[in-house]
Amino acid sequence: MEKRLRKSLEFAENIINTVREPLIALDQDLRAVSANRSFYEFFQVKPEETVGQLIYDLGNKQWDIPKLRELLETILPEHTTFDNYEVEHNFATIGRRTMLLNARQIEQAWGKERIILLAIEDITERKAIEAGLETTRKELAVVKKIADAAHEFADSVINTVREPLISLDQNLRVVTVNRSFYDFFKVKPEETVGQLIYDLGNKQWNIPKLRELLENILPARSSFDNYEVEHNFATIGRRTMLLNARQIEQAWGKERIILLAIEDITERSRLEDLLEESEFRYRRLFETASDGIVLLEKQQGHVAYANPAVEKMLGCSEAECQGKNLHDIGVPIDARDFSATMQDLQREGILNYEDILLKTRTGKEIYTDIYMVNRAHLAQCNIRDVSERKKLQSQLLHSQKMEAVGTLAGGIAHDFNNILSVIMGYGDMVLNTLATDSRARGNMTEVLVAAERAADLTKRLLVFSRKVAAEVKPIDINKLILNLQKMLNRIIRENIEFHLELTKTPLIVLADTGQIEQVLINLVSNAKDAMPEGGRLLVTTRIEKMDEAFIDAYGYGHPGRYALLTVTDTGLGIDAETQSKIFEPFFTTKGVGKGTGLGLAISYGIIKQHNGYIKVYSEPDEGTVFKIYLPLCDEAVLDKKPESSAPVQGGNETILVAEDEATLRDLSRMVLESFGYTVITADNGEEAIAKFLENQDRIDLVLLDMIMPKKNGKEVGEAIRKGSPEMKILFSSGYTNEIVTDKEMREVGFEFIQKPYPPKSLLSKVREILDQ
Repeated sequence: MEKRLRKSLEFAENIINTVREPLIALDQDLRAVSANRSFYEFFQVKPEETVGQLIYDLGNKQWDIPKLRELLETILPEHTTFDNYEVEHNFATIGRRTMLLNARQIEQAWGKERIILLAIEDITERKAIEAGLETTRKELAVVKKIADAAHEFADSVINTVREPLISLDQNLRVVTVNRSFYDFFKVKPEETVGQLIYDLGNKQWNIPKLRELLENILPARSSFDNYEVEHNFATIGRRTMLLNARQIEQAWGKERIILLAIEDITERSRLEDLLEESEFRYRRLFETASDGIVLLEKQQGHVAYANPAVEKMLGCSEAECQGKNLHDIGVPIDARDFSATMQDLQREGILNYEDILLKTRTGKEIYTDIYMVNRAHLAQCNIRDVSERKKLQSQLLHSQKMEAVGTLAGGIAHDFNNILSVIMGYGDMVLNTLATDSRARGNMTEVLVAAERAADLTKRLLVFSRKVAAEVKPIDINKLILNLQKMLNRIIRENIEFHLELTKTPLIVLADTGQIEQVLINLVSNAKDAMPEGGRLLVTTRIEKMDEAFIDAYGYGHPGRYALLTVTDTGLGIDAETQSKIFEPFFTTKGVGKGTGLGLAISYGIIKQHNGYIKVYSEPDEGTVFKIYLPLCDEAVLDKKPESSAPVQGGNETILVAEDEATLRDLSRMVLESFGYTVITADNGEEAIAKFLENQDRIDLVLLDMIMPKKNGKEVGEAIRKGSPEMKILFSSGYTNEIVTDKEMREVGFEFIQKPYPPKSLLSKVREILDQ
């Protein structure tokens, strides 16, 4: 009996020391009876400081834990067992730990009434993972067992352990299995005990790596820890396990058994893989990002890492950056103590700095957006080059300003055209009353010439404002330049060398010939003025293809093929400040009385109206290059020959004239009545409708100004057409596209005459419409 008792105790002792969880046995006075090796190792205590001590006094009273007292003195006396009792405590030796306590009151084998068996599972790391902190290895208690003389005591220990635990005989058949094994692998006792381990679960356990452990590794060793096995189980899916195996003597006579503890590390492996993948992706992003990324240590703000984009952007390599602060590498975002910045960063999570001007080691200045992000161990500083964005914003602002000025110019031109119509109309009438030999006739002719020049000026303003439609047709840019060569030669002084380099390929574009000629004359005239001491002037053409690379490189354009017209001079050049203003109306560097300041502004408007681009490249004393891009078209049509104008004729029809400008209204009435027409007048839209309704049976034609108070010309025309669909209507305006295009008007029977117009033009247009 003593021998069998000793064997039982040895068996229990082997089980206790196989269990990886700390395990301690207490008598009814709560004094330590025994503890396993894991307990001493984990809590860093010695047997002589433990056995016989009151549990609360262990480790200089480290174990005087209120929740432990509650378990041992309040809860456990009412229960024979109690599982998963969570306790958190700060130990002086091992720090703050979170533990699950599993307690069981059991009979001893050596005569005392009962003892308390306490299994301790450290779940500190698991709790940290569940809280989303750094993923660390979950430490699950391996097997909790305590030996006693009896087999029941060993079973109590086994079933106290939360990890799956299985014991095998030397034939690798299952001897006993704990409750956790059944729960975890979803099997029943009758399907397990006595079975060959490889046959368990319809041979789910026939795992090659398990065979290697049991048949090759373990026979040569008494124990083997942390043997990793991955397998896809039909019942629970793919799992990754750590096996801890030990060969021990049994207490019931057989020679030896194999004790196998199973730790499921599937979730931990998954988290470790995710962490590794996340680190890899972050490293790849860090290395390949176009933004400069600097990682700073949080104490002094020194650079720990810098990606390749930092060197490309600032000219400072990672080795040169390390150990320096942001100021040292040219990033002036922190004028205070770095600790104050870190306090702001920890409070806000992210700090933004916009439009920060950086100066690189090469002296280049770039605008950047910088933001700092608080990471776990380092602060991340991202630097983004936004110079191109600033450039585009500047271009947008310039475009909006040009649009606003264009609208203003269009309004001025429209009003001025009304005045010019009066001057030209009355001037023409006066001219017709003067004798052929009258001296006043010559004076009046000069007045009309001046009016025509003023009309041409307003037309140029309308072109700039894009309020008049270009008369586009397919033209060859090369032929246009050759036809204009003689005129250009007259503009250029003798001390300037003038050359043409035109591509042999026809460059067909849809354009208004007169407007493109005007642009070229403006550019050549400016080039002449930029070379007072002489120089060289070159006009070239070629085909330019705008693709994504071109657009990315130059910051403008739309994909397609363009005719590129370049005007290059070797003159005084243009500084950057002047370049930013040269396309503004009335801006000139030629001095008072030497220029209108409209040439380049009008050129800008013409090219924009033709869906093209005009760009300038210049530096002081290095000459200037103007580049004009016009979209190419593939087909050309022959120009129609102009029809000969018919002589002016009158008539006896009745015409309704609606015009808010009194002088122009009276002039139109006088001109029409002088050629036999009956005229009814109205000075606003509502009056025009009322007079039409009063006289619609005798009105043959309605002349409507586009812009009138109360109702505009378009609204009046639509109202008239509702009641009289066949009524003939003639619109007039200072610019053409304020309502509809010429094509749209013709489709619904509307006609149009552009202000300013001489009396003959009005009479011809009226007769043309009435005779249709």
